[in-house]
Amino acid sequence: MEDLLFEYKRALKNTKKLYRAYQDEQGLTAEQLKDKKLIRNMMTDLEYVIDWLENGREPGIRRAIDRRDAYKRMLLKDPLIIDTFSEQISFEPAQEVSAYDKARIETALSALTAREKEIFILHKVEQFSYERIAAMLGIKKSTVQTNVKRAQLKITKQIEKPLDCMA
Repeated sequence: MEDLLFEYKRALKNTKKLYRAYQDEQGLTAEQLKDKKLIRNMMTDLEYVIDWLENGREPGIRRAIDRRDAYKRMLLKDPLIIDTFSEQISFEPAQEVSAYDKARIETALSALTAREKEIFILHKVEQFSYERIAAMLGIKKSTVQTNVKRAQLKITKQIEKPLDCMA
């Protein structure tokens, strides 16, 4: 890459020397004016390629992808470092749900309508976004949000009651 850049710079230098020979436009013929224009175009192209090779991106782009804030803030991490830290953290396997907890979950979900239950499970258990659920069910995003909030309120009220009163 360095060699290529060096060759382009040398070609630009030689092209500029040729261009200087056509400085005086007064005594130039039509053919020489065409040559001057062609040499100037060659110089422009060489400068463009040199700028591209030096910067590693297309010249003249003001909002290039590498200049956006999100990419400037991005921190690149070494995967080996991440693996080292993840080995230090131990995760406990999920415990079995007791019969008492299963009964409470069933009674809490029984307070919901079929639509609320479906939307609540899609959002909280399946971890789908509001937009995705709305697209799947063919409803508006605000409807999904309303149903999730309503379901959470009903479940919270149901959980606050003692289990023997839930019958």
